[in-house]
Amino acid sequence: MKPTIYYACRLPVAAGGELVNFQHVAALRRKGWRAFALLDDGSKVAVPSRPYAVPMVQLGESMLFQPDDVLVLPEITPPAAWEKFAALPCRKVMHNQNPYYTYQSFTSMQALNAYGMLGGLCCSRFTAQMLTRLGTTLDWQVVRPYVLPVFAQMADKPKKRQVAFMPRKRPVDAMLLRQIFSNLYPHMADVPWVEISNMARPQVAQVLGESQVFASLSQYEGLGLPPLEAMAAGSLVCGFDGQGGQEYATPDNGFWVPDGDLEGFAHAVAKALELPAEDAQMRVLNGQATVSRFTESRFEQELELAWLALLGDQSQSFMLTQPAGEAHAN
Repeated sequence: MKPTIYYACRLPVAAGGELVNFQHVAALRRKGWRAFALLDDGSKVAVPSRPYAVPMVQLGESMLFQPDDVLVLPEITPPAAWEKFAALPCRKVMHNQNPYYTYQSFTSMQALNAYGMLGGLCCSRFTAQMLTRLGTTLDWQVVRPYVLPVFAQMADKPKKRQVAFMPRKRPVDAMLLRQIFSNLYPHMADVPWVEISNMARPQVAQVLGESQVFASLSQYEGLGLPPLEAMAAGSLVCGFDGQGGQEYATPDNGFWVPDGDLEGFAHAVAKALELPAEDAQMRVLNGQATVSRFTESRFEQELELAWLALLGDQSQSFMLTQPAGEAHAN
């Protein structure tokens, strides 16, 4: 039996990183690789909740792994689960989408190194470099996620004088930012702030496409897609890069401020709202040029190169027999 790549996934999808795992499987299948989504015991499978039509198998006692199979696990996998999976005969790869969360899996980088993984996938150069500085010896392959086309499709929508924001990671900062902004700029206190929370990606794209400004409240990111999605939708981005945003943040594509500087953040929002139309258009174009480095085709290329590097001479044995691009049942 041909060896298989299994990505640990769960349904329903509750976070962007979980969606990316399905994107990996879907892209590998299109390229002709034998890859499956491996659902955990708690997943609730319903067709409307499936983000991608990929083959899925349920983890359970009847699941048999072969020594050449590869199990891909996220950096947030609990230690007890890593211990359980260590007994399986297959090889393991960590898919690390946030270096700050790595300690949810291993208490130290020495413990991670000692686990005996085949290698690692990660979402950015920032993540790979940080993990290396912290002491990991894994050969990290960078596969940056892509910005869904639905965001660029909103770029030409007329913009309202409003600020879109996602407070999930920094609810207190979000509250303080709005208070500081209203205090410093009372003449703009009536500018609407539109919260993005518990929305599907098309809904998020709709809000960003209507918003002149996106206030980035990124924190402890491995990359951070929301600012890129806002750039694609034609919004002016300002605020925090969340560390991982150093991968793409420049003075030309956003009004970035040091982490925690809420007063500076408020000034940045005001500057973006009052930016002359010609300057605003130039900054939007700079943002869209940045997003052009995060396309689906580039993602697929990086993903395939990553697996070729991880599997080496064994790569061919993971390929399906049908031509790439066709529907595969195996």
